[in-house]
Amino acid sequence: MRMTAPILTAALLTFCVGCTTGPFAILSEDQPTGLEPGSNEWWAHQASLPAGARQRCYKGKNWPVQPRPTGPKQQLTQAFHSAHYWPLPYICQDRAIVKQMVSLQETNGWTEESTLFARHFKPDNTLSVPGELHLIDILEVNPLKYRTVYIQSTYNETIDAARMANVQSVIQEVTQGQEEVPVVVRRARDYSRPANEVNIINDLYTGSIPTPRLGRGGGSGTSTGLPVTGP
Repeated sequence: MRMTAPILTAALLTFCVGCTTGPFAILSEDQPTGLEPGSNEWWAHQASLPAGARQRCYKGKNWPVQPRPTGPKQQLTQAFHSAHYWPLPYICQDRAIVKQMVSLQETNGWTEESTLFARHFKPDNTLSVPGELHLIDILEVNPLKYRTVYIQSTYNETIDAARMANVQSVIQEVTQGQEEVPVVVRRARDYSRPANEVNIINDLYTGSIPTPRLGRGGGSGTSTGLPVTGP
């Protein structure tokens, strides 16, 4: 049976526009959108459809079992490009999410390292020696976009203002007034220990070691004072 010219033309047109189910089926699926099939707006809508097979109900069950898109199918041209360029553009979204999380962790880390806690201040709200050294590290080591000094809030406006004024005074002295460094009060918790407290704990641990113990002198072997014999 020979195919007439109108039927052949319709078949070629259907294939060229990339319609997998025929123009009439596509027209019925796109009726709610109000878009004319073949128009630029219609193709833009088709390009936004997700890739992959659609989930459909067959004899009371959804196939495939895993959740899948349930909207209109992609056109042949869109399905070809999705398969050809996979995993783009979806991998770009995954990479953006990972970069966003890493950037947030990096910012939080620099914020924590740039905070002057209560242990960095003396009772008169001036910086102690460790506090000044920590402040100098912030001014000299931190990258420019993270060069902000944070002060742990005491929930007392008077004390916070005094500590901020003292920190700004030290910054002016260190930078000789040539650099403007922001100073911000933030609510934070100190999860570390002061150096003197660590030293006390270390001394208590060393003093609690039971005997016998090795002597610190070069000539004695144990705390009993007996000489060390050897070859």
